[in-house]
Amino acid sequence: MKKQIRKHCFVVCFFDWCSMTFQTIYPREMEERIKKERALVLDIRTREEYSRGHWPGAQNRPYDLVDRWEKTLPGNRLLILYCEHGGSSMQLARRLGLEGYRAASVIGGYQEIRRYQQG
Repeated sequence: MKKQIRKHCFVVCFFDWCSMTFQTIYPREMEERIKKERALVLDIRTREEYSRGHWPGAQNRPYDLVDRWEKTLPGNRLLILYCEHGGSSMQLARRLGLEGYRAASVIGGYQEIRRYQQG
């Protein structure tokens, strides 16, 4: 009986620790969220990737320089982040969420954004 209780406690604690502190959104939701919530869009890809194409109005804030720009983020706005495929932006959105920011990661990253923009 004790083993079952310990195992159950571990599972509950593990899931509580991993609970999401950020949102995930699809590219089709971005325009509405930007207008409705005055969201700030952050492209966390490299400057070179950003220069080849990005969401209109997105600010380029390269992921590898996050320690330089993180403290300049507004704490009162939704931050919509995207990278190339969605993995890095999800990690950063989680980190920012744990630090008290309202953050969302675009599912599929810029690849899905491009598909959405092309119709």
